Amino acid sequence: MRIDRGILPSGRIGLAVSGGADSVALAFLLTKGGKKKNAAKRFVVLHVDHGLRKESKEEYRFVKALAKRLGLRFKGLHAKVKQADGESLEMAARRVRLAFFETCMQALGLDAIATGHHMDDEAETFLMRIRRASGPQGLAGLKPVSKVGAIKFVRPLLGCRDAELKAYLRKYGEEWREDASNDDLDIERNKVRHIVIPFLEENLDPNLVEHIHKIAGFLRER
Repeated sequence: MRIDRGILPSGRIGLAVSGGADSVALAFLLTKGGKKKNAAKRFVVLHVDHGLRKESKEEYRFVKALAKRLGLRFKGLHAKVKQADGESLEMAARRVRLAFFETCMQALGLDAIATGHHMDDEAETFLMRIRRASGPQGLAGLKPVSKVGAIKFVRPLLGCRDAELKAYLRKYGEEWREDASNDDLDIERNKVRHIVIPFLEENLDPNLVEHIHKIAGFLRER
């Protein structure tokens, strides 16, 4: 696994942990190996319960317990997501999440928020943007460092595959939570993840995801 710790600021970092394998691995990979006291000062676990699924409260408790086990501060939100006119539920949830992150940046004195986005996420985004005829900037995909308003996001796991992160957790006997909505093929990203990419890997290029990762990197360097 290629973890890009070089993009992490030296100050305080929020860890966006949903409870899924990628974000749980993020929490372990960034805090493992250092002194527990230093990790407690540097990292804060952030979690949003969007209240959209019956499992969300249990996921909240799981992430809170994970933070305690790692010796990290936990900051969570039980949200009530309401859609604005013309807004999808997914976009409404994102708006609520971003507002929470922005509040945390200011209230907790964070220099950045780290997310568990990985190489497979990058490939999915790339293919979805091809469908929308995006230009080079859009096809550059998920950037290692980006800003949304006052929020600075860092993505140190873009060099890792989803399967690698899950294998890492299994190796150490760690659990995560699966979001059932990730299997809903009416959602575009899920269709790309479960149908399009496996088809292209089997019939066109078994190293498709790695090659898209390289292409996105080339485009970011333009």
